[in-house]
Amino acid sequence: MTKNLPPISKEYKKQVTNSILFIILFFFIYLLLIFLSLVLVAAIGYLVYAIISNLKFNYLVILVCGGLIGMGVFILIFLVKFIFNFQKNDTSAYIEIKRNTEPELFKLIDEVVNEVGTEQPKKVFLSNDVNAFVNYNSTFWSMFLPVKKNLTIGMGLINTTTVSELKAILAHEFGHFSQKSMKVGSYVNQANKMIYDMLYNNKDLTDYMDKFASAHAIIAIFTKFAVWFIMGIQWILAKFYDFLYLKHMSLSRQMEFNADAIATYVVGSEVKSASLLRLDLSDAALGNSLNFYLDKNVNADTKNIYQNQTTLLHYLSKENNHEVKNGLPYINENELDRYNKSKLQIEDQWASHPTIQQRITAIKKLNIPSENIDSRLAKNIVKQFDQYAEKFTDKLFEYNMLTHTGNYLTEQEFEENYKNLLAEKSFPKIFNSYYDVKNPVCEDFDKIKSELLHSEKLNISKNELFDDEKVSLIFEKNALDSDSKVLEMIQKKTYKLKTFDYDGVKYTQKQTSKAQKILSDRMFIIDNEIKKNDDQIFKFIYQNATTEQKLKFSDLVENFTKADKEFDDYFNAFQAFVPYLDFMSQRMEISDIMRNRNILLPKENIFKGKIKELITSHFGKYMQIEDKQILDEYVDADHLYFEHNTYNNNEIERLNTALGKYQEVLSSGYFKMKKEVLNLMEEILQN
Repeated sequence: MTKNLPPISKEYKKQVTNSILFIILFFFIYLLLIFLSLVLVAAIGYLVYAIISNLKFNYLVILVCGGLIGMGVFILIFLVKFIFNFQKNDTSAYIEIKRNTEPELFKLIDEVVNEVGTEQPKKVFLSNDVNAFVNYNSTFWSMFLPVKKNLTIGMGLINTTTVSELKAILAHEFGHFSQKSMKVGSYVNQANKMIYDMLYNNKDLTDYMDKFASAHAIIAIFTKFAVWFIMGIQWILAKFYDFLYLKHMSLSRQMEFNADAIATYVVGSEVKSASLLRLDLSDAALGNSLNFYLDKNVNADTKNIYQNQTTLLHYLSKENNHEVKNGLPYINENELDRYNKSKLQIEDQWASHPTIQQRITAIKKLNIPSENIDSRLAKNIVKQFDQYAEKFTDKLFEYNMLTHTGNYLTEQEFEENYKNLLAEKSFPKIFNSYYDVKNPVCEDFDKIKSELLHSEKLNISKNELFDDEKVSLIFEKNALDSDSKVLEMIQKKTYKLKTFDYDGVKYTQKQTSKAQKILSDRMFIIDNEIKKNDDQIFKFIYQNATTEQKLKFSDLVENFTKADKEFDDYFNAFQAFVPYLDFMSQRMEISDIMRNRNILLPKENIFKGKIKELITSHFGKYMQIEDKQILDEYVDADHLYFEHNTYNNNEIERLNTALGKYQEVLSSGYFKMKKEVLNLMEEILQN
């Protein structure tokens, strides 16, 4: 039975009206272009007829007539080729399921279809990820003809939701198609695809035109005329594309709100919110499970990666102090913004979805009670869940070029191995994320040590130095840095918008400097507070260290502070060098390749000098022997990259390998130095 669905919002009606008006305008201009092109083709046909009728039939006449006809045909093909495009959704990575093998899951789908008031899906597929979507094979004619849609449900989603939460997500997906006004979104999308196709999807047509033009110089002239005409049409369409795309995104965001509202009317605000809030954690648990096996230091295997996902879901939940309900972590909406300290609010015009926080706010506002909640795990209604899980595990291994080793871990072993691997790649918990986005550098460590000689012992606890209030300062500073860059873009009109909110106050683009003043004043206060706390940290650590630890701590901090500056220098050298390689990935004349190659070689010698410095620097101490070998071989080699009118692929491969190794050595060395400092600080704090 269809439930009473929510009324369409005023904002959605406004976006639909705007979109319809713009679609009408677009199709008017498009049909005008078609008409003008047909007039041109007709004129060309008449001109060809006149030439044949009035001139003696010879080779030159054939070339001219052929060139004219080709010009008209190419222009017409350019304007109508999208009609014949068929966008078929690739389902090779999915597993199709049937009603007779999964009756309970199809029963849930039936409930959603009936309550939302939409059509049954043509087919139902399972995918490997944490997602669900409804789609269909798209053509130009799908705008006007009814199209059966397929439903795809992710195994990672089924594995981490309750039955009612899965129902909420399916109701959202079917909600996109439950009301007639939602059809407008497909029209806007198709118009957007048409323009995109004519602007950017012309390789086949260009290849045909090149072949046609190569037949004769006269034909090439007429082909050039066709190219100019097509470029003129593209110039007109390009003016529409950004605006139409923005309309599409604005409408898409409202469609998400509307689909959320439909799902909320089906399952209630509590269930719908819970299903949304856990998605990121579920995705992280599955992604981290796969990354575990991708790590080159791991020699382990699994038959069912979704069991690993469950293990990590509970581990991450425990680490983040999430409440557990019905065997799954319950994420509080307040936890979404724990580290988001930005005071700048700008609607992302290019986003297809609202933020999770915006969606949750809208769902809560509906205040629909959740009744008849089915708290069973969703995977319990999928009869062959484990068989599907093993098949998708094999697929994930295959896609990521992993081979089964047969070294299968129990879930307890997997968790322990994961925790050990995580410990190697993360910083000690004792710092409460204080150093996750900042570094233990100290420009005036000698001054701090000198002050300690003439001061009493600090009357402060280690917990005060890294409490939530201090950590909040770090994340606020990061947010201020980010907001400052955006405000600068707004002021320079790089970021085009009329108004924005900063700290709850609305500003126009011309008032940006006022917001910047508020931000810089706050930044000054924050910087001083962080500096004060950092000094306290270094003093506290140094005071509580043994004599041996003091010497080691001084060396590590001073070396890391130097390395922090050197990192920027090495990274900038890499950034400066890489653009000189761009010509290798472009099609150009041999003379242009040689010219670019000759510019590259002296620049490469400068970069090689930087690599030599890197090898003998602090970073070199943390370098593996094989890494040093790769960089040494590259530095010592005399590569030309292009000679005898061809590229030397072996030399280019060595170059790319060395560049990748350079970045790896730089980032891993920096991380290891930072971790070494923090590990010693942890040791001192604990003892």
